[in-house]
Amino acid sequence: MSLIEALVAASVLYLSAVILNNNLRDEVRISKRVHRYSSGVSTLIIFGIILSIRLLLESLGHFYIFEGYYLFRYLTTDAFLFAIMTTIFLPLHAIFLKRFAKYKLHDEENIISEQFRRLYIKFIILAWIVGAIFLSIPLLQIPMEIPDVFNLGFLWAIFVIGFAMIITITVNKARPIETRIPDNVLKQAIYTGGLISFGIWSIQLIIVELYLQRLFGIILYEQDIRILIIVVNALYVTVYFITLKKIFKPQALERSEVKLQKVIELHEKKQSDEIRGVGNNVILEVQDLTTYFYTEEGIVKAVEGVSFKINEGETLGLVGETGCGKSVTALSILQLVRPPGKIEKGKVIFEGEDLIQKSISEVLEYRGKDITMIFQDPLNSLNPVFRIGAQITEVFLLHMENELLIEASKQDKSIFTVAREWSERLLQDLNIPFPNLIFNLYPHELSGGMRQRVQIAMGLACSPKLLIADEPTTALDVTIQNQILKLMKELKSKFNTSMLFITHDLGIISKMCDRVAVMYSGFIVENGSIQKLFIKPYHPYTRSLIASVPVVGKKRRHLEVIKGTVPNLIYPPSGCRFHPRCKYCFEPCDSKIPKSIELEPDYFVACHLYDDDFKELAEISIKKHEE
Repeated sequence: MSLIEALVAASVLYLSAVILNNNLRDEVRISKRVHRYSSGVSTLIIFGIILSIRLLLESLGHFYIFEGYYLFRYLTTDAFLFAIMTTIFLPLHAIFLKRFAKYKLHDEENIISEQFRRLYIKFIILAWIVGAIFLSIPLLQIPMEIPDVFNLGFLWAIFVIGFAMIITITVNKARPIETRIPDNVLKQAIYTGGLISFGIWSIQLIIVELYLQRLFGIILYEQDIRILIIVVNALYVTVYFITLKKIFKPQALERSEVKLQKVIELHEKKQSDEIRGVGNNVILEVQDLTTYFYTEEGIVKAVEGVSFKINEGETLGLVGETGCGKSVTALSILQLVRPPGKIEKGKVIFEGEDLIQKSISEVLEYRGKDITMIFQDPLNSLNPVFRIGAQITEVFLLHMENELLIEASKQDKSIFTVAREWSERLLQDLNIPFPNLIFNLYPHELSGGMRQRVQIAMGLACSPKLLIADEPTTALDVTIQNQILKLMKELKSKFNTSMLFITHDLGIISKMCDRVAVMYSGFIVENGSIQKLFIKPYHPYTRSLIASVPVVGKKRRHLEVIKGTVPNLIYPPSGCRFHPRCKYCFEPCDSKIPKSIELEPDYFVACHLYDDDFKELAEISIKKHEE
C-alpha cells in the first residue's frame, strides 16, 4: 500500500510541475523537453526518498520500543509527505535543469525560468498549508467517519469545479473562431476561478465542519451537496467573469500592443532587408544529393548525386519513369524522408542556406512558408477530420502571424477574422465557387479537382518562393487537369513563385516548364532548356522518352517503347544504369558511371557518347546503330 501511495504522489507531483510550466507565457516558459527530463528524474529520486521515509516511519510506529510514540504514525499522513516532496523537488529540479541544458536537448529556448520558480514556491506554500491541516486531524484526534462528509466535501467540490471548467471550454469552442477567447486568457481565467472557488469552499469546510463542529462541538449548519453545487458554481462563475474582464483581458491586450509594436518594427526591417537582397538569381541549388533506403532486402539507392539549379521565377521540370527517384528527390529537399530512408550526403542551398545542415525544427520554419509542396493525392494529403477552412487558416496562423497582427490592427478585427477573409479570397482566386460555403466543408465532400485546388491554395497561401508540385494532376481527368495546369501557371506568374514540377508526362512538361531535368534510376541524365531538349535531345533515354509519345496526325502501326524495365535499385547495374536498355551501349557503359558534360551553355548531359575520352568508341557505336 505504501508503494502505491508513494507512486500516486510522485505522479501528481510530476503532473503538477508540468502543468505549472505549460501555463506560463511562451517567453518565460522553460523548454518543454528539458523540463520533462528534469521533472522526471527529480520525481524518480523523490519517489525513492519518500518511499524510504514512509517505510521507516511506519516501521518505527509498529516497533514495540516506540509503540507509545504515535507521532511516527502521524507523520505518514499523505498530505504531509506530499508537502515534503514538493519542497525537495525545487532544488533537485534546478540542478537537473542545468545538467540537461548542457546536453542541448532543445536549442535556442529558455532553460531556467524565474517565473516558474516563483509560481512553484506558491505551490509549495499551498501544499504545506494542506499538509498541516491534514496532519492536525490525527494530532488533535478529530473524529473521522467512513465515509466522511469532510473528505466527500473536497471530492464533490473538485468534481463540480472540473465539470464547470469543461463546460466553459466547450462553450468557448462552440463559438465562431473570430469571437473566441484566446486559449491562454481562457486558461488563466478558469484556473483562477476554479482555485478561488475551491479555496473558499475548502476554508468554510475546514473551519465549520472540521474544527468548530468536530473539535469544539459548535454546529453552525450541516454540509449539503445541493448547497455545495450552487455555492461553488456561483463562486466560480463570479470569479471567472470578474478576473477575465478586469485582469486577464486587459493584460492580454497590453501584451498584444507591445507585441504588435515589435512586429511592425520587424516587418519594416524585413522589407528593407529584402530590398537590399534583390539580385540573387538562383533560389535553389541542389548539389550531389544522395538518399538511400536501408531495408531488410538491402540498400535502395534511390537518389545518387543529383544536382540542379532553379532560378527566381523559373519552372524546372523533373521527368522520368515511375521509380526513378523524382519524388524522393523532392522529399529530400524538405527533409521529409522517413526511416528507413536517410539523406547520406549533398547540399540543398536555398537562398544561401544549406537546409541539409539544419535541424528539423529549423527546417519547419521553411516548410509551408518559403517552400511548399503539393502532393499527388489530395485526399490523403488533407486531414479528413478538419474542415477545409481550418486547414487553410492554419497555414496563415502558423507562418504569417505577424502579418495577421498588422492587418488586424488596421481593420480593428481579430486575426482569425482576417485569416478567414484571406482564405476565402484565396479560394476565390482559385476559381472555387461559393468560397464561404466551401470553407465549412470537409475534404470528402469535395470532388478530386476541388480538393486539388484546395491543396494548391494551402501551398500558395504564404506566397512561397519555391513550390514543389509532385505529379499534382495524375489522379485527375484530362479536363480538370488542363484547368489545374492553367491555374498553376497564372498563380505562378501572379505570385512570382519558382517551381519544381515533377511528372512523367512530357506533354505537361512542354506546357509548364522553362527548363527540364531528365531523371533515370536515381541520376540526372540530361538537364537544360526545354526548347533545346525537345528539338535536339542528346541522351539516348531522353530520345526514347520523346519517341514514345504519340503524335497527333501521325499514324503508327506500333508505338515506340523503351525495351526493358527500370532496374531494381537494390541491385542497380554497374556503370551507366541505362546501359542494359540503351541502343548505343559500348565498352565503358557497363563499368564506368558517366560524368555530367556541358555540351552547350547551361546544358548538361551525362553520357559516354559525348565524353572526349571515349570519342572514337562513341563514333563506332553510333555508326553501328545507324547501319
